[in-house]
Amino acid sequence: MSTITLGRRIRQRRKEIGFSQRDLSRAAGVSDSSVSLWESDNTAPRGENLHKLAAALQCTPTWLLFGDENQAPSEAIPADAPPELSEDELEMVKLYRSLPESEQKAQMGNMRARVKNFNRLFNELLEARKRSSKN
Repeated sequence: MSTITLGRRIRQRRKEIGFSQRDLSRAAGVSDSSVSLWESDNTAPRGENLHKLAAALQCTPTWLLFGDENQAPSEAIPADAPPELSEDELEMVKLYRSLPESEQKAQMGNMRARVKNFNRLFNELLEARKRSSKN
């Protein structure tokens, strides 16, 4: 487990990507003040904000919160770099586009529900980890 604080991990990763605090707040869909409070270790991101922050910082929520070395993020992709899709992502786009519009909407609803459920379960595991580390 890392001795670097959550706030320092957020700030360090933000700078690796080339984000200002405002850029990060926009990418994560949170307020500028939230990013500032997180980086100063006054508060910690929770729930959906934690997942959005991790996505914007190209890392896992577990690494953000705990600094687990085995969860360390790969090299940052600069914020101004064009996005590159993996082969699986490209296939998903092709499959999605092959569906009629009504089915595309249904599949998007299913994916949103699955991500929401995954995030809820993940948050429960994180809370359990926090409780066990306090004991």
